[in-house]
Amino acid sequence: MELCNLKEQIEYLVDHLEKRETFDYSNLRIVVSPYRISPLGAHIDHQGGPVLGMSINARSILVYVPNHDGKIRLYSANYPGIVEFSLDNIKTPKKDDWGRYAMGAAKVIGERRKVNIGFTGVVLGTLPASGLSSSASVGLAYIKALANVNGFELKDKEYIYLDSLIENDFLKLQNGILDQCSIVYGNIGHMSYIDTISGDATAHPMPESKENFKILILFTGLTHQLTSSGFNQRVEACDKTAMLLGTMGGIKSAAIFSDIPKEKYLQNEKRLPADLKPWAKHYFSEVHRVETGIRAWDAGNWEEFGHLMNQSSISAIENYDKGSPEAKRLFEIAASHSGVYGAAVNGGGYGGCVVAFVNESFSENSAYEIMTKFKNDFPKLEEKAEVFFAESDQGLRILS
Repeated sequence: MELCNLKEQIEYLVDHLEKRETFDYSNLRIVVSPYRISPLGAHIDHQGGPVLGMSINARSILVYVPNHDGKIRLYSANYPGIVEFSLDNIKTPKKDDWGRYAMGAAKVIGERRKVNIGFTGVVLGTLPASGLSSSASVGLAYIKALANVNGFELKDKEYIYLDSLIENDFLKLQNGILDQCSIVYGNIGHMSYIDTISGDATAHPMPESKENFKILILFTGLTHQLTSSGFNQRVEACDKTAMLLGTMGGIKSAAIFSDIPKEKYLQNEKRLPADLKPWAKHYFSEVHRVETGIRAWDAGNWEEFGHLMNQSSISAIENYDKGSPEAKRLFEIAASHSGVYGAAVNGGGYGGCVVAFVNESFSENSAYEIMTKFKNDFPKLEEKAEVFFAESDQGLRILS
């Protein structure tokens, strides 16, 4: 039920590397890049909406040593094969190439900095392609390692910007910066309120409360790739709706929903074509849930916070066309279970995870009850679906 111990993961990766490479242990370095959960703010970061994010103790870990042959040479504890490429000759990767985020990191940094030192290493992801932002996590790990071996420092916003370039430009995914901000600004025991326009985040500590909560991660067993999931088409539909609302409201420069004042939306929502109304409805209602939710968080009102999580996922499913049958069903089971404050489908929602905030007395048996019901509905996922208790974690970092 508990996620893997960091020390044990690192020891496993060092052993994995030493069986394949000869290296000086004094040069060994480790990057830890956590995954993230987002209880509120579903699919509005690419529209400039505020979001909530928290880094957790599921993670990407990269164990590596610098090399001076101008190459990156990688092994994976999750996938077969070796990825190797020259820093000065980065080709377009295939969609199923597990090394594409390393290639993207080298590409976006190399276009802006002098990068001639590479690294040899092994990478591990706790739950890759599960909807907890493993892609941003591993991309940031590679950026951190390249900056480290080449001897330059990057500011937080540079990490966020560079990793967004990997996804937006190199891999052609039109997502926002929720993932990167949640990981870079991650702080144990804090929720990040993220302004996705400025890229700034405010850390809200967990308040003192008579009863606290625990984080439950429910994995459907289905992995997904956002670039082939219809994600971009949904973003384009939001952009189209925002531009139309801008035209109706006399805002010619409107390109995304955050360019539209709420009163302009309310004045013109009934005039929107039926097929475009849901996109706007989700955005503006989700912004309200985020603003209400951070106040509930600060007050330690977990009942209200959980209710908002449920409403967020229902809106995303009904208005944003989010969710595979498996993810929807897992959300329904979790949200209705005794002891669950609220649940949220995380990630693209086409496979992935459901994140639940549960009361402190919530037991392992209760968690297994949820998964048993789910597996009864989807027996083919019996061996793949998993459940974990998670904790908040520190953000992107290098370990000594």
